[in-house]
Parts: sequence; C-alpha cells; structure tokens
Amino acid sequence: MEFKGNLTRLAGACAALAFGSTLLVGGASSAQAAPVYYQVHNANNSRLCLQLNISAGKGNVILGDCNRSASVVWTISGGIFRNPVSGHCLDGNGADVYTFPCNGGAYQQWSNSASPTYIKHAWSDKYLTARGIPGEEVAFATSTATSSRWVIEQLP
Repeated sequence: MEFKGNLTRLAGACAALAFGSTLLVGGASSAQAAPVYYQVHNANNSRLCLQLNISAGKGNVILGDCNRSASVVWTISGGIFRNPVSGHCLDGNGADVYTFPCNGGAYQQWSNSASPTYIKHAWSDKYLTARGIPGEEVAFATSTATSSRWVIEQLP
C-alpha cells in the first residue's frame, strides 16, 4: 500500500509540475473564433458583388453575381478585405483597384462608413465605385456618389 501511495503522490506532483510549466511557457492556445464571411453588394444592383478575377499574381476586381462562390466572399478585419480562398486582398494604388497577395501594406487598408456605406481607400482617400453593370471593373472615385455606395452583407 505504501508503494501505491507514493506512486499516487508522485503522479500528482508530476501533474502539478506539468500544469505549472504550461502556465510559464504558454500552453496550447484556445480555439480561435470562426471567421466571418461577407459579400459586398453594389448598391446600384444588389445582384452584383465585388468579385475577384486573378491572373498572374495580380487580380482585377469586377462586379459579378452575388452567388456566394469563392470569388465573391471576403473576410473583413482591421480595414483589410481578404478573399480567404485565394489569399488575395483588396488593393489599389489610387489609380487602379485590384487584388494582390495579402501583405498588410498601406495599399490594402480600407475604411467603411455606416449607412450608406462608402468604402474608402486609406492611402489615396478615394472611394470604390461601380455603376452596377455585370462584368464592370471596379474603380476609384474622388468623392462619394450613388455609384460609390455598397452593402456589406454578413453571410450565415
């Protein structure tokens, strides 16, 4: 019985040591929250969304069907619009709107207002704009207008 008691105490001491070292070193991280997905509708045509069209590293942004396909779904966090399947982010240089592999740079920073929603490029102070025509390339506008309004819809 004495051996069994010592074994139990030893096991308890080892468990306490393991727990203490986990606190000091940093144990397994807690589960991260599931990502939230969005579609960004053009306010002039609610059937059309920001769509990513990648070719050779850089992608165009056009208006495409809001069909929840991989090319029209985005995560939005910290002012960055990221397409989770491609790893591309909404990007622009003040003259052209495009996508590029996410790098967190100044060209990939955006802000959006409340209602009506305008999506503003932080680096250039210009707004995303599109007239609501299928296949139309999304561009920059220097001021807000009807063509610069967007609806950011969270997907279930």
